[in-house]
Amino acid sequence: MKCTLVVRTPLVKVHQGMMWVLFLALVVAVRIHWPEPEEPEILAYRGVSDATFSTLRRRALQFAEARARDGFELTDGPNPASSFQIRCRGVPVLYVEREQSFLLISLPLGAGRRAPAIFSLQAALQWPLQPLSYLDQVLEGVQEPTVQDRLLLMVAGGVPEEERCE
Repeated sequence: MKCTLVVRTPLVKVHQGMMWVLFLALVVAVRIHWPEPEEPEILAYRGVSDATFSTLRRRALQFAEARARDGFELTDGPNPASSFQIRCRGVPVLYVEREQSFLLISLPLGAGRRAPAIFSLQAALQWPLQPLSYLDQVLEGVQEPTVQDRLLLMVAGGVPEEERCE
């Protein structure tokens, strides 16, 4: 029968202590530089009538026509009676889709960098609507951008000037 004796010298204890200090420093550093979690985005709103949807579409069309020289355009979605999008130089920057029980207004990640003016249209479209709670959005299956998508956007950097709409 073999018996093993483990002797901890003061040097081993110092080494373990230094490892714990480095680990704690790493945790603190990550916490300081890690972005705070964002509030859940309101992407979906209570269902709207045909008249309200037509009004929203008309506002979006006026926005796009007024800024056509800057590269904005309104295009129909897959079902023109229930969806449309605003594009900046051919790239979608706002999407509106009417489902049976809710209305979805979404901005693709990076839309604000590509077309900062889109935020004013988004605010004008959202103003008369009643937002769904975060739980209702989850129950309806409304997808938020993932953390991975947000991190990739941060790494990607800006949008070239010639691809932006002002």
